[in-house]
Amino acid sequence: MHTNLHALVIAARHHGLHLSVDQILRDYAISADEIGPKLLTKIAQENGLTARPTTLSWKHLTRLGKALPALLRLRDGRAMLLIGFRENGSTSAAVLQDPLSSEDACVAVDEVRLSSVWDGETILFKRSYALNDEEQPFGLMWLVGQMLKERKTFRDIAVSALMLSLLVMVPPLTYMVIIDRVLVHQRLSTLAVLTGAMAFLIGFEALFGYLRRYLIAVGTSKIDARISLYIFERMINLPIDFFERTPTGIINYRLNEVWRIRNFLTGQLFGTMLDTMTLIILVPVMFVLSPHLAFLVLGLAALMFFVVYIYIRPMGRAYKRVIEAEQRKGSFMIEILHGMRTVKSLALEGRKRMEWDVRVAEAVRATKAMNLLNNQPQTILQPLERAVYIGTLGLGAYLAIGDDAVVQAGVIVAFSMIAQRAVAPFVQIAGIMQQLQEVRGAIGQVAGVVNQQPERPRNSRGVRPAIKGNISFNDIRFRYPGSQNYALDGVSFTIEPGTTVGIMGRSGSGKTTVTRLLQGLHQQYDGLIKIDGVDLREIDLNHLRSNLGVVLQDNFLFQGTIRENIMAARQSASLDEVMRAARLAGAEEFIERLPRGYETQIEEGSSNLSGGQKQRLAIARALLVDPSVLILDEATSALDPDSEAIINNNLTRIGQGRTMIVISHRLASLVNCDQILVLERGKLYDAGKHDELLNRCDVYRHLWFQQNRHLAPGPTHDRPSLTSTASSS
Repeated sequence: MHTNLHALVIAARHHGLHLSVDQILRDYAISADEIGPKLLTKIAQENGLTARPTTLSWKHLTRLGKALPALLRLRDGRAMLLIGFRENGSTSAAVLQDPLSSEDACVAVDEVRLSSVWDGETILFKRSYALNDEEQPFGLMWLVGQMLKERKTFRDIAVSALMLSLLVMVPPLTYMVIIDRVLVHQRLSTLAVLTGAMAFLIGFEALFGYLRRYLIAVGTSKIDARISLYIFERMINLPIDFFERTPTGIINYRLNEVWRIRNFLTGQLFGTMLDTMTLIILVPVMFVLSPHLAFLVLGLAALMFFVVYIYIRPMGRAYKRVIEAEQRKGSFMIEILHGMRTVKSLALEGRKRMEWDVRVAEAVRATKAMNLLNNQPQTILQPLERAVYIGTLGLGAYLAIGDDAVVQAGVIVAFSMIAQRAVAPFVQIAGIMQQLQEVRGAIGQVAGVVNQQPERPRNSRGVRPAIKGNISFNDIRFRYPGSQNYALDGVSFTIEPGTTVGIMGRSGSGKTTVTRLLQGLHQQYDGLIKIDGVDLREIDLNHLRSNLGVVLQDNFLFQGTIRENIMAARQSASLDEVMRAARLAGAEEFIERLPRGYETQIEEGSSNLSGGQKQRLAIARALLVDPSVLILDEATSALDPDSEAIINNNLTRIGQGRTMIVISHRLASLVNCDQILVLERGKLYDAGKHDELLNRCDVYRHLWFQQNRHLAPGPTHDRPSLTSTASSS
């Protein structure tokens, strides 16, 4: 009975948050079993509560005070809510509430009785007012925040990097000692000691290197998981308008740019920061060995920075052109993949190949221009990097010649090795400054998707009335973004609960727009839409849509089995319930003929099913949730006559106990509706039953006799054939 979830909902209500058990079951695909404390804590934290599992004794419970109510998990996995204590003489009793009972149904138990069913497992709740990850806008600071969440791991990585930087000094100093001491004084014993020490340090360095790479892999994998969850959460909460006006290829390209950012932060940037830590030790050592050589190295490094700074802005502009070209190419590819059947049927391969060539050429030219520009600073930086090594050798040799030499030969060799190691972070920093423009562009691309205004803020909880199907539109005016004409213009009507209402009209008259507004897909409309007396804008969207069953003209089926697709919106349904929904939808007869029945796999794009079969599965999927309002938007248009007859015969059974809205061009399927709405150019032209409209509504009468010519009054004339028309002309 999900006592843990019911207890969470009651505790959330105590803290001013209104959650729904049914919605939680849908959002987290929870089975019929009681959930554990880990999932319960996650659900609480993602819905505005801070949850802390702990183990308490009776003595601790009596001191909770304002921390109540607290969730007590019993030995059998069920939950009770501790809401207070009651004094009974010298003893106290805990007041427990059964989450499945009313708030007044409480029971007082003493310590002995509670201990017989409870081991101390407790979950405490409090309201969280901080923005969680899903509510924060995407940007560089958000990404840095994700890295800081793994600061303990990265702290260990920094410690290992610091240890490696200390070990970096050992080889150069060893070479210096060998040259200046061992070779000069012929000390074999010293050479043996140094060789043994070097072997030990090589093994030690390998161990720390392994530890560093291991910790980086662990830290970045956790960051990857957070980024993936965040991107999908923000993307799936965007309004339908965004997906309809933005090509899929552009959305996909922009979202994929997040991995360029992640690789930069956890790869190049973090790796460079770790390597730069060696400068903390290398730079002072260089000055100790030779200030003259140290100033030479730092001067060349400053020149590298200056070269990179000059090219930062041109590189940013070049990368922007690459992004635009790649977006156009990717969007075209996605469009072709979605429309491959049309391309084949119209023999458009040659034309589309030419269009693809144009987009590829644009992308290649932009990428080539960026690479050529990127080649210029690299060409300048390479000799500067070589100059560090050659310059230290040349200047060091000059300083070592003569009686007043300030350095020895061993110092020159050691300094050259240290300089090579010290200049590497400077070269990496120069490269990062170039990549920074690419990352800034990538951040803008991803933010352009995930920072869009969501359909409704995550933690905004609307009302959840019991939806029975009383629907009213009052002077509704709405037009789609970018359109000059109203899709609905002053439409008003009322639908009584439990009735079947048909909506008809010519193409573009606003039939589907009515159902889209009813689903809450568009919020920017004038007028008032009420469901059971409640303003649609005030109803929780998830609650609203879970009470609406929608079957479209072109429905999408997911990869998986037929049973899984029918159960998509209700994971806890039994096979008997699935079969009943399929029977009502007229899908049972073709499912039973399949070799694996309900376990038949649906391929990508539902290519192994006919259009009518897909439509019947979609109807079964909508019926399984037993919606209060069922919307059939041209749901039978793809069915063959036999399948359509099955659905129409079952409409009476399907519509029992629910409001049903049927949109259809085939007026014969609307004859038995309790009310038919006639829409014309976004306005409600007329409303009534079939016989009434046939007598008084010219639009309805015209379409009716156009579809049923054999019933048309008066003489009828056959439409001229193509042959006769051609001969007469």
